[in-house]
Amino acid sequence: MKTDAPRADESRATRRKDGELTYILDGIWGNHDRWERLRKRIAGDCRIWRYDNSGKTPLHALGKELAEEISRCAAQGGAVSLVGYSLGGLVVREAVRLASAASVRRVVLIHSPHRGSETGRFLPGLPGCRDTVPGSAFLRRLDAAEWNYETLAIWCPGDLMVIPGHSAKFDRATHLLRCDIPAHAWPVVSKRHHDAIVRFLNGA
Repeated sequence: MKTDAPRADESRATRRKDGELTYILDGIWGNHDRWERLRKRIAGDCRIWRYDNSGKTPLHALGKELAEEISRCAAQGGAVSLVGYSLGGLVVREAVRLASAASVRRVVLIHSPHRGSETGRFLPGLPGCRDTVPGSAFLRRLDAAEWNYETLAIWCPGDLMVIPGHSAKFDRATHLLRCDIPAHAWPVVSKRHHDAIVRFLNGA
């Protein structure tokens, strides 16, 4: 059953262990370092995945790179959680699709165009943007893949970058958090959203 992000106390026994690994992925054209504040709040080994977010690389290729890293961690017996913002959320979904045998613990998808965004049509020369056009072959492959992971999806009905905004409302998420501030980058700086992400990753 889908609910808002849980609000239980972070001191619960189900909180994450320090040995667990988390990757954060920024969106297109974003400065990866802007996620440092959230990274420092996440327990265990949390890293920012500094991928090519210029839009010049197809999302399948980006997902494959991350999938290889996830699989290496899983081979060593480690659990991995993933936080993907905007375009980064689609890269995360592709990585999970390709690394299906990996030990993925929890996933956070923030303002990601799961059903595509009309803004992708404005930059047809960039393969990564073409992949976000509604109905693209890339999005169809993602939709056809199984998804059985604890997932928090944050979405905004009035998003000014993901059009229409409800495209970011991931139907297979176990937890949904609605944002009513129509600024695509709001979750990057929002304490409320960071709190919800930390609680979710802690298992609270």
